[in-house]
Amino acid sequence: MGTVELFTIGGGEYIVNVLNAVAAWTGAGGYKSLLQVVMVMGLAYSVLIVAFSLDWRAWLHWFLQATLMYMVLMVPRLDVHVTDRINPSLAPAQVANVPLGLAMIASFTSQVGDYLVRSSEVVFGLPGDLDYSRNGMIYGSRLFEATRSLRIHDPEFAANLDEHFRQCVFYDVLLGRYSMETLANAPDIWSAIGPGSQARAQRFLMRDGDGQVTSSIQTCREAYTALSTEWNGMVDDLGKLFGRQLYPKQTADLAKAKLFADLPVAYRYLTGVSASASDILKQSLAINAMSQAMHGAAGATGTGSVDVYAQTRADIQTERTYGSIAHAAMKWVPILNIVLTVVFYALFPVLFPLFLMPRSGPVALKGYLTGFFYLAAWGPLYVILHMVMMLKGASEVTGAGAGTGLTLTSFTGMSEANDDVGLLAGYLVASIPFLAGGIARGAMAISSQATSYLNPSQNAAEEAAREASTGNIALGNSSFDNQTVQTRQHDQWNQAPSFTYGAAQTRAFNETGTMATSFAGNQLLDVPVSKLPFMPQVTQSVAAEAAKVASETRSRGKTLSNQAVQSVSNAVSRFQEFRRAMSTDHSVSDSYGNEDRANISSTFAEVDQASKMLQTRFGLRAEVADSIAVEKYLSGSASLNASAGGSLGIVAGAVSASGSGGIAKRCEVVPGIWTGG
Repeated sequence: MGTVELFTIGGGEYIVNVLNAVAAWTGAGGYKSLLQVVMVMGLAYSVLIVAFSLDWRAWLHWFLQATLMYMVLMVPRLDVHVTDRINPSLAPAQVANVPLGLAMIASFTSQVGDYLVRSSEVVFGLPGDLDYSRNGMIYGSRLFEATRSLRIHDPEFAANLDEHFRQCVFYDVLLGRYSMETLANAPDIWSAIGPGSQARAQRFLMRDGDGQVTSSIQTCREAYTALSTEWNGMVDDLGKLFGRQLYPKQTADLAKAKLFADLPVAYRYLTGVSASASDILKQSLAINAMSQAMHGAAGATGTGSVDVYAQTRADIQTERTYGSIAHAAMKWVPILNIVLTVVFYALFPVLFPLFLMPRSGPVALKGYLTGFFYLAAWGPLYVILHMVMMLKGASEVTGAGAGTGLTLTSFTGMSEANDDVGLLAGYLVASIPFLAGGIARGAMAISSQATSYLNPSQNAAEEAAREASTGNIALGNSSFDNQTVQTRQHDQWNQAPSFTYGAAQTRAFNETGTMATSFAGNQLLDVPVSKLPFMPQVTQSVAAEAAKVASETRSRGKTLSNQAVQSVSNAVSRFQEFRRAMSTDHSVSDSYGNEDRANISSTFAEVDQASKMLQTRFGLRAEVADSIAVEKYLSGSASLNASAGGSLGIVAGAVSASGSGGIAKRCEVVPGIWTGG
């Protein structure tokens, strides 16, 4: 059983774990049973192909293909040694019994990628300690950025140093012992401010072995001497702490050794400064401490006005957008590379059954192999971008230093130039996934992504230009815990017949309720009218008596209403009885004279006409229509829903048109029917 070597740049422990899992999975009896089932399925599939296409060679092709893939890719086993360029001490790094197919594919593609990475680094000529394969993307720039944010962690030393700058150094500048320009351009600030004055003093904190802190007053010269002796130990402790932050997988001593070895190389390449790591850390700490002391002593100053708003607005928005994308890309793109690599390794047992199927097997194997070469292309792309960004960073950071090295004056400019390089590098790193895919598909596939990558800058420019041209400028808008205080409104117009306008006025209320209205030329006092100390109320007995009277009145009204309804109902019944008697009993009819019979017949005819009208228009039954018509003639009102109101009005009008005395006369000739006037 042979051994092959697999190279990776980071993530070696994940690859070892996945390869161990694949070796155990494919060596188990259950997986072999699965492959037997797949072989039977492939045989059945090939038989169907032969049956439907009448091509006997399809079965032979499948048999040779499946047998070759199984016997070559799965049965032989190899040992794999994982070499992590970033973590050379990876342990364990040896994986046994990996299927030959996965071991050979992973080893070959990783060696191709590793060769391209290392050979391109030699060709590009960057310092070895700054190579991508050793420390990752823009390692030198990241070291510079990390040292820029260094702060003193010892609280007593930090307080003493801040007090020394305030009480000793700044007073020496005011007294003319040395100028601020001298300090700003000094390559070693701590040496430039020494040895301190005997005439001035500062507060000095001391911590004993038990952790107790005592305060004393020392001269500036004594404080400078004491701080100078503490610098070396403080820088050494900071190197261990800072090294563990940069290289978490190393021990404290190894991390410090690597930091002290790489830091001078990075600064020499980026800034042209030739100094030891201790001097660089000491100078960076002194610059940061002095800047903090200056801000505390002088206070914040106002910022200048923006001369060219649109350009500045576009630059700021573009920088913020690229910065967000860059910081995210620097984290997730390298992790994405490791994740995809590990996933491709882990998919070998899953996809291998597909390799055994007729026709689709070679296609699946081709796609699997293409994925490995796609991942292998990431390394050279990283190296190319790393080379470009490091060269750009070296030129811009050196230019910002203006040949003065690492000083108080150049520190801010060099830091800003380095930040721009870091942002651009992070943004370009996000393009590596589609750049690697575009290499396989052609240059046009890469160019199609240019639009999306230029969108942040284009959108920022368009938005800034729109705000500048329209005058609708919005800066620093924030909405949180909104409060409205001293709101002023001008030129308020109410487009109504009356307009309210006038001079400004202020209203104030005192504790007694008096309102004072102040105008520009006068002041008015509004005193509210006093109210009676008591309020009249209706007593319970009066309210009960009123309720009793109201109830009795309502009952009396209901009684009279019921009597009226009963009277009308009796009158209608008697009218109907008299009408039947007139039509059936001749003795009753003959008892009236001719004129009376004519009037009675006319009344009956009008009632019949009104009844037929109600039946025709509203579909009422004959009995209901007759009752309504008779009631209308007798009382002048009728009970019907709203839909019948129009026709009843017509009938009432017809009755009224016959004369005010007509109905009374007709009712008079019918004894006992009409009881009203």
